[in-house]
Amino acid sequence: MFKYGISYYIMEDGVRKPQSGVDIRLLRPGADWQSGRKLIETENSGYYDCLIETEADCGFYEIWDNRGNPNGSFSGKTCTIGKLDARGLQNDCIFGNHILDGVVTGSKIANAAIGTEHLQNGLLSLTKLQYEIQDQDKGVGDNSQTSPAKLTEDKIITHMLDKEYQEIPHIFLTNQCDAFLYIADIMIEGNLVTILIGISQVYTATDPFYKLLALCDSCFAWSS
Repeated sequence: MFKYGISYYIMEDGVRKPQSGVDIRLLRPGADWQSGRKLIETENSGYYDCLIETEADCGFYEIWDNRGNPNGSFSGKTCTIGKLDARGLQNDCIFGNHILDGVVTGSKIANAAIGTEHLQNGLLSLTKLQYEIQDQDKGVGDNSQTSPAKLTEDKIITHMLDKEYQEIPHIFLTNQCDAFLYIADIMIEGNLVTILIGISQVYTATDPFYKLLALCDSCFAWSS
C-alpha cells in the first residue's frame, strides 16, 4: 500500500498560505477528469492525499486540479507512485547506452509489444534475428526411420526444431543434391515446430544433402 500526498499553497510576503478547497485528482495519461482518483484534504490545511492499495494502481500519473477550469485541467505536475509503469516512459526517453547487455530478454517483453512499426530502418539486422539451422543429419525418414533418411525408401523426412517458438518461423529449404525435395508441411504444437520435407523425384543422388533455415522475426525463440 502506498500513500501519496501534495500540498497546495501560495507565497505571500515570504509566508506559505495554504490553498484549501481545491479539487485535485490523479489521472492516467489520456484519461478524463471524471475518472481521476480524487485526493482528500486534511481539514483545511491545503494538504491532500490518497491511498494506492493495489499494485495495478501503481505507476505514473498526471496531477490535475480545478483551479483554472471547473472541469479540471493538467497542473503541469506528475508523480510516480510505487513501481514505474509503461505510462511513465515518454517517446525516445531510453537509448541504447541506458541498457546493459542481456537486461532485456524475451520473458520480460509482453506478446506483441514490439512490432515492425516500432523499429527504425536498419535497426534490426540479420545478426540480431533468431535463427536455427539443421541439415540432413537431423531428419528422420518415414519408412526407414533412419537419420539421414534414405532417398530410395522414404517419401517424407521429419525435422523437429531444437528451439521453442511462439509462432511458426519462416522456413527455408536449400537443396544440394540431385533430387527434388520440397517443404510438405510445417506444424506447431505448443512451442515445438515440426517440418515435413517431401521427396518427389530422385535423379542421380544417392543420399540427401540439404539445409533447413528457421528464421524468426516477429516472435521470440529460446532453447528448450
